[in-house]
Amino acid sequence: MKLKTLFNNIHDFIFAPQPVYTVALLRMGMGLLLLFNWLMIITDIDVLYGPNGIISLQTAQQYGNPFRFSLFDYIPHTEKNTFTLAIINLIASVAVLTGTFTRTAVAIAFVTLVSFHHRNGFILNSADSVLRIFLFFLFFTPSGDVWSFDWLRKKWNGEAPPVPLEKSPWALRLIQIQFCTVYIATVLFKIKGEKWIDGSAIYIATRIDDFVRFPLPLLNDMTTIKLLTWSTLVVEFALGTLVWFKETRYWVLLAGVGLHLGIEYTMSIPVFEWAMIVIMVAMLDPRDVANWVQNIRERNFTALRPKFIRFRQKSV
Repeated sequence: MKLKTLFNNIHDFIFAPQPVYTVALLRMGMGLLLLFNWLMIITDIDVLYGPNGIISLQTAQQYGNPFRFSLFDYIPHTEKNTFTLAIINLIASVAVLTGTFTRTAVAIAFVTLVSFHHRNGFILNSADSVLRIFLFFLFFTPSGDVWSFDWLRKKWNGEAPPVPLEKSPWALRLIQIQFCTVYIATVLFKIKGEKWIDGSAIYIATRIDDFVRFPLPLLNDMTTIKLLTWSTLVVEFALGTLVWFKETRYWVLLAGVGLHLGIEYTMSIPVFEWAMIVIMVAMLDPRDVANWVQNIRERNFTALRPKFIRFRQKSV
């Protein structure tokens, strides 16, 4: 392959216009995650984030990242303001889900989410990092160009084309690369220890009472445990590598969904499993999604056409 051809392929991969359906699906999934996250925020808002909470604002500032940002640092820290920020985050989350003033909604959701995260960083887990990172990237995508109130408003005003315009997928590519980096880094980190290599990691993880949701009898058999441990590494490695190839992409994503649903069923790790399943949407080929949408439209039209004809005949 010539060097010029290689550069052209890379350029097309990053910048060649693609359908926007994938990022629209991702936006809706992120909106649902944000709403669920908001429920967890509001449930113990006074205890975890209030001025008299278990972690004071001064402690959060002292032990937090030096580059941290939080609106709590710039406004009077009162119960009223804490609740107001939560309501703003809720409104922005609903707007992200529905695609209402999409970019503005994503920006507000991101800023308020980061503010709560940095107000009390002692309770965060990997799911919170996933929400922050991918919500940031979502801002740069044209996720409101279809299946949104922004799109409907343009249609009503006659400003939207019949088929949404294709856009450069560079922000989607960043999301995809970050998604794969998460899994590759996870595998590299796990194989540093002995437990994942000897196959006993899942045995240990499923014996931590604080995380176990439902005990499964099959996890008492060491042969099964070893197979599950090693297959977890295989699936995670595939999610970081083989997911790029069209022939294996959807089989790998199916295995990934099964992996995370299995973890969700057996272990209580709030939001993380669902967050990773939602981000898997980003790995769907935009043209495949466009073809699926077209097929659904054609099938609906074929099914409704006889009914429409009969209706017109009766009217005449």
